[in-house]
Amino acid sequence: MTTRHWLVALVGALVMSGCASQQKTLLERTSSYVVYDLPAQQVMRAAEEELSARGYSLLPSTDPYFLQTPWKVSGNFDVYTAWSRRYVEGHKLPDGRFVVRAYETAANMSARTQLLPGFQATVHVTPEEQPNTTPTVLLATEPVLVRSAHPSIRRDLDFEWAIMARVNPEFAGRVKEQVDYYVAHESAQQGR
Repeated sequence: MTTRHWLVALVGALVMSGCASQQKTLLERTSSYVVYDLPAQQVMRAAEEELSARGYSLLPSTDPYFLQTPWKVSGNFDVYTAWSRRYVEGHKLPDGRFVVRAYETAANMSARTQLLPGFQATVHVTPEEQPNTTPTVLLATEPVLVRSAHPSIRRDLDFEWAIMARVNPEFAGRVKEQVDYYVAHESAQQGR
């Protein structure tokens, strides 16, 4: 392949990734403004289903409009682990409608973290004898995170979009069509 072909392929990939990024941003921004005119339990049930589909379980809660998960740990414990947990909270508005906000707390740690509190060995062997094949572990206890982990919390607009798509797939499809049309039209305008 010549240099010119590589350049055309690179520019094409950048344009496509820019469109995909713009599309994702528009979809997420749309979901952040959604107010549901549905029963609150129906929306929260959709949030529970989405958490389950992403491999999370739920911690007990006395508030029916608040969901939280235990820590989900994934990665190779010898090299790198990613810790994450999710929160979904719902609010009833004075007019009876319902709003959902989703958040993710994440921390990344390098090096050996297998012996943190909360890990229960299923077999009585030393950590060196256990294979580290990118496990995923759910922890109900709070981990002792090292200083370098820097846990951060962010609003998870992608998750809010997924909840909306579960609650009303027809509406989500129409929004996606409109966003696709806008992105294609915008790309055509920039190409002139």
